[in-house]
Amino acid sequence: MDAPPFGGKLAAMTGSGPMNVLTILRSVEELLYEVMSWLLFYPRTLFMTLRHPLKTMRYSDSEQRDKPDQQYLETLSPPLFLVLSILLAHGIEMAFGFRVEGVGHTALGQMITGNDQNLLAYRALIFSLSPLLFAWTFLKLSGRKIDRDTLRTPFFSQCYLAGATAMLISLATLGVRDPREWTTLAGVAVVLIVTVWYLVIQHRWLMQVAGVTRPRAWFWSIGTFGAAMGLMVAVNLVAS
Repeated sequence: MDAPPFGGKLAAMTGSGPMNVLTILRSVEELLYEVMSWLLFYPRTLFMTLRHPLKTMRYSDSEQRDKPDQQYLETLSPPLFLVLSILLAHGIEMAFGFRVEGVGHTALGQMITGNDQNLLAYRALIFSLSPLLFAWTFLKLSGRKIDRDTLRTPFFSQCYLAGATAMLISLATLGVRDPREWTTLAGVAVVLIVTVWYLVIQHRWLMQVAGVTRPRAWFWSIGTFGAAMGLMVAVNLVAS
């Protein structure tokens, strides 16, 4: 059998060829469009969540019933919105000269703060704890079975609220960390306002569960929030 020409050997080794190049170009095209669309859909999603948080969360619930390729056509998907909020907040943090140095006393802490990628992944996990716990609480109060399928819908809707909260808290933290007194006080005030707003929304969200009274909704919203904060503190202590 005759040996294939050199060009054929090269194509076979590199996997190159017209079809491969076309596939790469199409992938780049889709990636470019997706990233550029974030410039439109991120502020739209943030505005919707801040102005109509419960309506936006119900929108997420309805989108979960659509086919996967038809979901969240008018906004960003909730987990992506949460991650981009954390990424944007980190970018603003660096722009103002606030950086997290690798000062952890443990090897885990050094690894987390050692580079931006690890830090962003860590923050994404931290800010996802509250959506997870509130999704669990919602299913628990609803008397529904808790599994991977049932947890998905309330978790996704909670990610919208967590993304907006992460952005506001991160911006307020810049004021807290600033040495000037007025910016520190302003930052603390914003943190308190956002926390109250967050608890009110969670209370109203849990009130949608049949049979949940107003006092019970307050008990579970504050209790779940406290559990999430306690878990965050515990994780931070382990990683510090």
